[in-house]
Amino acid sequence: MPSRSLAELEALVGTSVVTAEDLTVEAGKVEEFARAIGDDNPVYREEAVAADRGYDAVPAPLTFTRTTLFPRYRPAGVDSYRGFDLGFDPEYSVHGEQAYEFERPLLVGDVLTGTTTLTDVFRRDGSRGGTMTFAVLETEYRDADGELVVTEEATIIETGGAIAEEVDG
Repeated sequence: MPSRSLAELEALVGTSVVTAEDLTVEAGKVEEFARAIGDDNPVYREEAVAADRGYDAVPAPLTFTRTTLFPRYRPAGVDSYRGFDLGFDPEYSVHGEQAYEFERPLLVGDVLTGTTTLTDVFRRDGSRGGTMTFAVLETEYRDADGELVVTEEATIIETGGAIAEEVDG
C-alpha cells in the first residue's frame, strides 16, 4: 500500500506540474532512440527519406517523449515520477498502461514543454491477493508556439506487496 492514503491521493487529482522543459528533438537523439528500440527505418535518420514520405523534417519514433523521464529534461525541483510523490513503493510498482494521442508528428527541431496532470487514482482488489492502487497521469507536450503536439497517458500500479508462494505439503 502507498505511504499516502487514498484520500490524500484523491486530493491531488487535477493537479498539474511542468515535468519537462526544453525537450529539443535532436537528429542524433532521434537516431539513437530508434536504434535503442530496434527500429532501423531510415525515416528516423535520413532527411531525404522523411521528405519523400511527406514530413517537413525527420520525425521521431512515436514513444520518443518517454525520454522526458530522464533527469536531463526535468525542471529543477521535479525529482519524483512525473512530478508527483504518490507514496508508491518502487519495489511493488509497475507500469500498467501507456497511450498516445498525436495532433501532429514530433519532428527534429521541435522544442517541447511537458505538463503532467494527475487525472485519476483508485484501488482494486488484485486477483492474486492484495489491493492495487492505480494512478493515471496525463502529460501534454506543447511546442515553442504553445501548440499541442502529443498527449501521453500513463497508468502506474502499486501492488499490495509480494505474492506469497504456496508450498505443497
